[in-house]
Amino acid sequence: MKIAVTLVGIRDTNFSSVGRFVWKWLEGEIHAHPEHQFLLLSDTAQPTSFVGAPNCSWIKTKYDRTRFVSEKIWYEHTAPKLLKKLQPSLWLQLSGMYSIRTTIPQICLFEGKLSSMQAYFFKRAVHKLQQWLVVDHQATTALTEQFGVPKNKIALLPLTASSEIYPIDYTLQQMYKGTHAGGTEYFLSVVHENQSSIELLQAFSLFKKWQHSNMKLLLVPTSSLHRSFLEDKLSTYKYRADTVIVPAGLTVHNWYQLLSSAYACVVLENSAAARLMALEAAKAGVSVIASTDFASTNQMQEMVTSYPETTPSGIAEALLLVYKNEKLKAERSQNGLTFIQNTRLAPTPLLFKTL
Repeated sequence: MKIAVTLVGIRDTNFSSVGRFVWKWLEGEIHAHPEHQFLLLSDTAQPTSFVGAPNCSWIKTKYDRTRFVSEKIWYEHTAPKLLKKLQPSLWLQLSGMYSIRTTIPQICLFEGKLSSMQAYFFKRAVHKLQQWLVVDHQATTALTEQFGVPKNKIALLPLTASSEIYPIDYTLQQMYKGTHAGGTEYFLSVVHENQSSIELLQAFSLFKKWQHSNMKLLLVPTSSLHRSFLEDKLSTYKYRADTVIVPAGLTVHNWYQLLSSAYACVVLENSAAARLMALEAAKAGVSVIASTDFASTNQMQEMVTSYPETTPSGIAEALLLVYKNEKLKAERSQNGLTFIQNTRLAPTPLLFKTL
């Protein structure tokens, strides 16, 4: 069977989404199904992680992600016209979008995040797709309760941390700390929203006020726009010498280095992407700091040092607790490793059966 796959809009280096997980899952599926031919529609350079698969072809396409209207034009006109010549039997949509006009059966990934305009179009097309993919049960609930999708049309891809992540030894930790943080300990957080970023900076200020140390805060902005916002805020920030914005162009391999060497990973939201980040930290043996709501929703109470209220003082108290209580930090890290070992994954759904 010939299967078209939309890669535009997803990136293995998009740290505010589940792109890393989806990327690795797709790579595994391509190598696991040599009987099928995969046509990858991408607007960037050829994905190197798929080059070794003989059943994989890369097709360059123009794609404008700056406007919603431009996205709709690509999905409703540009891509269907391109695929009409290629004649695939299935169209796998991994970017969260879909096409109403095409006659090709579609399987679409749904992360549960829709703008008001996207929700309007979504209601018109939700029942036209052959199957929906989700990465957590919250997305399943949204599809069934808000949009009336039957459960038999929803397949769960359980989030898992990459096999490339593991606890590293002291020597490697020190080397990576020297590369990314000047050799000092650091808290690590992925940031993409203005208000939560300000709250984290305020929390770090309180932490530094309460605990005089050389601890740093490393921030990974998820867009150039937010990077500019952070650079502007740090220009007048009291502890800017101890706050580092990770340089642009961060690769997945560099992310694993940063994560596995962190003193603790600070999660600021409750989403599938945040869960993936917590799973990655747990698998690396790194302590996780997150809200009580996040810990309870994801049943991670034993591995997360939580703050009951998402306020600067609440986050700061959690930072201080992890810093001052090495025993608690070690217990949380060990509980995280145990959580990963005891997690039973649902079987991978059979998506590519003969239509």
